[in-house]
Amino acid sequence: MPSRAKKTRTLCMIGDSQIGSVSLALREGLTSVPDGYEMEFWGVEGPAFRTIDWTDGAIRPAPAALERVLTINGNGRDHIAPGQFDGVIFYGARLRVSMFFAEYFQWASDRVTRPSRSVLETAVHDFAISTRAYRFGRSLAAAGDHVFYVPAPFNTDGVRDLAAPGNLYHACPAAFAATEEDRAQLWDAFEAVAARDGITLLRQPEDTVTTGILTKAEFCCDGAVEQDDIGHKSPAFAARWLKELWPVVETHMAAA
Repeated sequence: MPSRAKKTRTLCMIGDSQIGSVSLALREGLTSVPDGYEMEFWGVEGPAFRTIDWTDGAIRPAPAALERVLTINGNGRDHIAPGQFDGVIFYGARLRVSMFFAEYFQWASDRVTRPSRSVLETAVHDFAISTRAYRFGRSLAAAGDHVFYVPAPFNTDGVRDLAAPGNLYHACPAAFAATEEDRAQLWDAFEAVAARDGITLLRQPEDTVTTGILTKAEFCCDGAVEQDDIGHKSPAFAARWLKELWPVVETHMAAA
């Protein structure tokens, strides 16, 4: 009997401008989609990402963002509905965990005891569902899709003084002393909350983190200092996080 060809599994990566570093990492050969998989991008950069919403059972852009979404996608896909892909990956997608981490570590620094796991997870859940794309992921997962979430990375060290007056972490100096163990406690809570919503969340690799709540300067995007860009990262950074993601995707898909 002739052997049947193995089915190619499909992935969609949904995100804002953070997916640009993934595209570059793929183009530069720093990472590759696993054998037997194909992936397309979907989303839009900048404030236009906020115009994407869950409408009529699918993720759809506002008319003003549609042309840009179609350009990024390249396959004429104007919406994302449950069942279109074997797996959906949210990358960045405005789940900005860094401020939650910073404020929590500052709060915890003034207390002898930490909150119970249930209290912490309640706070994490309230934060997560305030992010529109996380709610998209929850809806897709509830419909039976395999959903993965790579949150927006920690802001980059060395671009500007984030502890200075008027900057993001001026009110959270204790956060810069957070340890790997401290971060692990929060990542554990984020992963547990996401799992209950049917989402597999990937924590930022520890070897990319420095100074408590920052990403190492070596992973900054091109022109970061000149453009005062603390958010975007290099293709090498994307490749490093995807190194963690791909085996997780393959394990979940194999179990499907």
